[in-house]
Amino acid sequence: MKIVNRQPTGTANISSARDSTGKEFWKILLSAALLLITLYFVIGMIVGFIVPRISFETEAKIFKHFKLPAAKKQGKVAHTQLEKAKAIMYKLKSSPKVPVLPYHLVLIENEMPNAFAFPGGTIGMTTGLLDALDEEIELAFVLGHELGHFYNRDHLQGIGRAIGFKIIISYVFDGGSGADSFADIFEFVLQRGYSQDREKEADFYGLELVFAAYGKTDGVDRLFQILRNESTPEWAYMFSTHPSPRKRINDLKSYAAALQSKE
Repeated sequence: MKIVNRQPTGTANISSARDSTGKEFWKILLSAALLLITLYFVIGMIVGFIVPRISFETEAKIFKHFKLPAAKKQGKVAHTQLEKAKAIMYKLKSSPKVPVLPYHLVLIENEMPNAFAFPGGTIGMTTGLLDALDEEIELAFVLGHELGHFYNRDHLQGIGRAIGFKIIISYVFDGGSGADSFADIFEFVLQRGYSQDREKEADFYGLELVFAAYGKTDGVDRLFQILRNESTPEWAYMFSTHPSPRKRINDLKSYAAALQSKE
Protein backbone atom coordinates (compact mmCIF):
# COMPACT_ATOMS: atom_id res chain seq x y z
CA MET A 1 0.00 0.00 0.00
CA LYS A 2 1.37 3.39 -0.95
CA ILE A 3 0.59 6.24 1.39
CA VAL A 4 0.24 9.64 -0.26
CA ASN A 5 0.27 12.80 1.83
CA ARG A 6 -2.26 15.34 0.66
CA GLN A 7 -3.05 18.86 1.91
CA PRO A 8 -6.64 19.38 2.97
CA THR A 9 -8.64 21.12 0.26
CA GLY A 10 -11.58 22.33 2.38
CA THR A 11 -9.73 25.02 4.33
CA ALA A 12 -10.66 27.82 1.98
CA ASN A 13 -14.30 26.82 2.08
CA ILE A 14 -14.34 26.75 5.88
CA SER A 15 -12.80 30.23 6.07
CA SER A 16 -15.28 31.48 3.51
CA ALA A 17 -18.16 30.06 5.53
CA ARG A 18 -16.91 31.80 8.65
CA ASP A 19 -16.67 35.12 6.83
CA SER A 20 -20.16 34.63 5.47
CA THR A 21 -21.49 33.86 8.96
CA GLY A 22 -19.82 36.97 10.38
CA LYS A 23 -21.29 39.16 7.65
CA GLU A 24 -24.75 37.70 8.22
CA PHE A 25 -24.47 38.34 11.95
CA TRP A 26 -23.61 42.02 11.47
CA LYS A 27 -26.29 42.36 8.82
CA ILE A 28 -28.90 40.95 11.19
CA LEU A 29 -27.63 43.13 14.05
CA LEU A 30 -27.76 46.27 11.90
CA SER A 31 -31.25 45.42 10.64
CA ALA A 32 -32.45 44.85 14.21
CA ALA A 33 -30.95 48.16 15.35
CA LEU A 34 -32.59 50.05 12.47
CA LEU A 35 -35.91 48.37 13.25
CA LEU A 36 -35.70 49.29 16.93
CA ILE A 37 -34.75 52.89 16.14
CA THR A 38 -37.71 53.15 13.77
CA LEU A 39 -40.05 51.65 16.37
CA TYR A 40 -38.71 54.01 19.02
CA PHE A 41 -39.49 57.07 16.94
CA VAL A 42 -42.88 55.67 15.93
CA ILE A 43 -43.67 55.18 19.63
CA GLY A 44 -42.51 58.75 20.25
CA MET A 45 -44.88 60.03 17.57
CA ILE A 46 -47.79 58.08 19.04
CA VAL A 47 -47.02 59.29 22.57
CA GLY A 48 -46.55 62.82 21.26
CA PHE A 49 -50.02 62.64 19.73
CA ILE A 50 -51.75 61.20 22.82
CA VAL A 51 -50.14 63.13 25.70
CA PRO A 52 -51.25 66.68 24.69
CA ARG A 53 -54.82 65.34 24.58
CA ILE A 54 -54.66 64.28 28.24
CA SER A 55 -56.01 67.21 30.25
CA PHE A 56 -54.20 68.40 33.36
CA GLU A 57 -57.34 67.55 35.30
CA THR A 58 -57.16 63.95 34.08
CA GLU A 59 -53.45 63.79 34.90
CA ALA A 60 -54.19 64.93 38.45
CA LYS A 61 -56.86 62.25 38.87
CA ILE A 62 -54.65 59.47 37.50
CA PHE A 63 -51.72 60.29 39.78
CA LYS A 64 -53.55 61.59 42.84
CA HIS A 65 -52.41 58.65 44.97
CA PHE A 66 -48.77 59.00 43.97
CA LYS A 67 -46.65 59.68 47.05
CA LEU A 68 -42.98 60.53 47.47
CA PRO A 69 -40.94 59.37 50.48
CA ALA A 70 -40.61 62.69 52.29
CA ALA A 71 -37.90 63.36 54.85
CA LYS A 72 -38.90 61.66 58.09
CA LYS A 73 -37.54 64.34 60.39
CA GLN A 74 -37.88 67.99 59.54
CA GLY A 75 -36.12 70.31 61.95
CA LYS A 76 -36.98 73.95 62.42
CA VAL A 77 -34.56 75.06 59.69
CA ALA A 78 -35.87 72.54 57.15
CA HIS A 79 -39.46 73.47 57.99
CA THR A 80 -38.67 77.17 57.47
CA GLN A 81 -36.98 76.41 54.15
CA LEU A 82 -39.94 74.35 52.95
CA GLU A 83 -42.40 77.08 53.88
CA LYS A 84 -40.26 79.58 51.98
CA ALA A 85 -40.33 77.32 48.94
CA LYS A 86 -44.12 77.03 49.19
CA ALA A 87 -44.45 80.82 49.24
CA ILE A 88 -42.27 81.09 46.14
CA MET A 89 -44.27 78.35 44.45
CA TYR A 90 -47.51 80.21 45.20
CA LYS A 91 -46.08 83.31 43.57
CA LEU A 92 -44.95 81.47 40.45
CA LYS A 93 -48.06 79.41 39.86
CA SER A 94 -50.20 82.56 39.74
CA SER A 95 -48.85 83.07 36.22
CA PRO A 96 -51.39 82.18 33.50
CA LYS A 97 -48.63 80.18 31.78
CA VAL A 98 -48.47 77.66 34.63
CA PRO A 99 -50.70 74.57 34.22
CA VAL A 100 -53.49 74.22 36.78
CA LEU A 101 -52.52 71.23 38.92
CA PRO A 102 -52.71 70.45 42.66
CA TYR A 103 -49.02 71.23 43.23
CA HIS A 104 -47.40 69.66 46.25
CA LEU A 105 -43.84 70.27 47.46
CA VAL A 106 -42.05 67.41 49.18
CA LEU A 107 -38.73 67.61 51.02
CA ILE A 108 -36.43 64.64 50.35
CA GLU A 109 -33.54 63.77 52.64
CA ASN A 110 -30.51 63.89 50.35
CA GLU A 111 -27.39 66.05 50.49
CA MET A 112 -27.16 66.39 46.70
CA PRO A 113 -28.83 69.59 45.44
CA ASN A 114 -31.61 68.48 43.14
CA ALA A 115 -35.32 68.73 42.34
CA PHE A 116 -37.73 66.44 40.51
CA ALA A 117 -41.12 66.82 38.81
CA PHE A 118 -43.54 63.91 39.18
CA PRO A 119 -46.84 63.41 37.35
CA GLY A 120 -49.87 64.94 39.00
CA GLY A 121 -48.18 68.06 40.37
CA THR A 122 -45.67 66.77 42.92
CA ILE A 123 -42.27 68.44 43.07
CA GLY A 124 -39.56 66.85 45.17
CA MET A 125 -36.72 68.97 46.53
CA THR A 126 -33.70 67.64 48.33
CA THR A 127 -32.49 69.05 51.63
CA GLY A 128 -29.17 69.66 49.85
CA LEU A 129 -30.92 71.94 47.37
CA LEU A 130 -32.51 74.10 50.06
CA ASP A 131 -29.21 74.29 51.92
CA ALA A 132 -27.32 75.34 48.78
CA LEU A 133 -29.68 78.07 47.53
CA ASP A 134 -29.90 81.07 49.83
CA GLU A 135 -31.61 83.65 47.64
CA GLU A 136 -35.28 83.56 46.74
CA ILE A 137 -34.71 84.05 43.03
CA GLU A 138 -32.32 81.07 42.92
CA LEU A 139 -34.95 78.71 44.30
CA ALA A 140 -37.64 80.35 42.18
CA PHE A 141 -35.77 79.40 39.04
CA VAL A 142 -35.43 75.75 40.12
CA LEU A 143 -39.15 75.57 40.86
CA GLY A 144 -39.90 77.35 37.60
CA HIS A 145 -37.78 74.80 35.76
CA GLU A 146 -39.82 71.94 37.25
CA LEU A 147 -43.04 73.76 36.32
CA GLY A 148 -41.65 73.84 32.79
CA HIS A 149 -41.59 70.06 32.76
CA PHE A 150 -45.28 70.03 33.68
CA TYR A 151 -46.05 72.66 31.03
CA ASN A 152 -44.27 70.62 28.33
CA ARG A 153 -45.69 67.32 29.67
CA ASP A 154 -42.16 65.93 29.78
CA HIS A 155 -42.89 63.46 32.58
CA LEU A 156 -45.85 61.94 30.72
CA GLN A 157 -43.88 61.88 27.47
CA GLY A 158 -41.03 60.07 29.20
CA ILE A 159 -43.31 57.53 30.88
CA GLY A 160 -45.13 56.84 27.63
CA ARG A 161 -41.94 56.36 25.64
CA ALA A 162 -40.37 54.13 28.29
CA ILE A 163 -43.42 51.86 28.66
CA GLY A 164 -44.02 51.60 24.92
CA PHE A 165 -40.40 50.86 24.11
CA LYS A 166 -40.01 48.24 26.83
CA ILE A 167 -43.13 46.47 25.61
CA ILE A 168 -41.63 46.33 22.11
CA ILE A 169 -38.26 45.08 23.43
CA SER A 170 -39.97 42.46 25.57
CA TYR A 171 -41.89 41.24 22.51
CA VAL A 172 -38.74 41.13 20.35
CA PHE A 173 -36.83 39.17 23.03
CA ASP A 174 -39.89 37.06 23.80
CA GLY A 175 -39.74 38.11 27.45
CA GLY A 176 -36.10 37.09 27.85
CA SER A 177 -34.24 38.11 31.01
CA GLY A 178 -31.95 40.44 29.08
CA ALA A 179 -34.81 42.42 27.55
CA ASP A 180 -35.14 44.99 30.33
CA SER A 181 -31.42 45.72 30.49
CA PHE A 182 -31.16 46.03 26.73
CA ALA A 183 -34.21 48.31 26.67
CA ASP A 184 -32.72 50.57 29.33
CA ILE A 185 -29.41 50.92 27.49
CA PHE A 186 -30.95 51.40 24.06
CA GLU A 187 -33.52 53.87 25.33
CA PHE A 188 -30.86 55.85 27.17
CA VAL A 189 -28.80 56.25 24.00
CA LEU A 190 -31.79 57.37 21.94
CA GLN A 191 -33.31 59.52 24.68
CA ARG A 192 -30.15 61.48 25.49
CA GLY A 193 -30.54 64.22 22.90
CA TYR A 194 -34.30 64.36 23.40
CA SER A 195 -33.88 64.84 27.15
CA GLN A 196 -31.21 67.53 26.75
CA ASP A 197 -33.57 69.51 24.53
CA ARG A 198 -36.34 69.11 27.12
CA GLU A 199 -34.07 70.33 29.90
CA LYS A 200 -33.13 73.38 27.85
CA GLU A 201 -36.80 74.19 27.21
CA ALA A 202 -37.57 73.83 30.93
CA ASP A 203 -34.65 76.14 31.75
CA PHE A 204 -36.00 78.82 29.42
CA TYR A 205 -39.53 78.39 30.76
CA GLY A 206 -38.29 78.79 34.34
CA LEU A 207 -36.30 81.86 33.34
CA GLU A 208 -39.41 83.42 31.80
CA LEU A 209 -41.42 82.80 34.98
CA VAL A 210 -38.71 84.33 37.16
CA PHE A 211 -38.38 87.38 34.91
CA ALA A 212 -42.14 87.89 34.90
CA ALA A 213 -42.41 87.52 38.70
CA TYR A 214 -39.28 89.42 39.80
CA GLY A 215 -38.36 91.64 36.86
CA LYS A 216 -34.78 90.31 36.92
CA THR A 217 -32.84 87.11 36.40
CA ASP A 218 -29.69 87.62 38.48
CA GLY A 219 -28.76 84.40 40.27
CA VAL A 220 -30.83 81.94 38.25
CA ASP A 221 -27.69 80.03 37.32
CA ARG A 222 -26.59 79.54 40.93
CA LEU A 223 -27.37 75.80 41.00
CA PHE A 224 -25.42 75.20 37.80
CA GLN A 225 -22.49 77.19 39.17
CA ILE A 226 -22.44 74.79 42.12
CA LEU A 227 -22.67 71.73 39.87
CA ARG A 228 -19.95 73.09 37.59
CA ASN A 229 -17.54 73.16 40.52
CA GLU A 230 -17.93 69.40 41.02
CA SER A 231 -15.32 66.99 39.69
CA THR A 232 -17.42 65.72 36.75
CA PRO A 233 -15.46 66.39 33.54
CA GLU A 234 -17.14 68.36 30.77
CA TRP A 235 -16.94 65.51 28.25
CA ALA A 236 -18.96 63.22 30.51
CA TYR A 237 -22.10 65.23 29.72
CA MET A 238 -21.92 63.93 26.15
CA PHE A 239 -23.44 60.77 27.61
CA SER A 240 -25.87 62.48 29.97
CA THR A 241 -29.58 63.20 29.64
CA HIS A 242 -28.81 66.72 30.94
CA PRO A 243 -26.68 69.40 29.28
CA SER A 244 -23.45 70.35 31.03
CA PRO A 245 -23.68 73.08 33.70
CA ARG A 246 -21.36 75.30 31.65
CA LYS A 247 -23.62 75.07 28.60
CA ARG A 248 -26.73 75.72 30.68
CA ILE A 249 -25.15 78.79 32.25
CA ASN A 250 -24.20 80.18 28.83
CA ASP A 251 -27.64 79.44 27.38
CA LEU A 252 -29.36 81.09 30.34
CA LYS A 253 -27.24 84.23 30.03
CA SER A 254 -28.02 84.50 26.32
CA TYR A 255 -31.74 83.98 26.84
CA ALA A 256 -31.84 86.39 29.80
CA ALA A 257 -30.25 89.07 27.62
CA ALA A 258 -32.87 88.38 24.94
CA LEU A 259 -35.70 88.73 27.47
CA GLN A 260 -34.36 92.00 28.83
CA SER A 261 -33.90 93.44 25.34
CA LYS A 262 -37.63 92.99 24.71
CA GLU A 263 -38.52 95.24 27.62
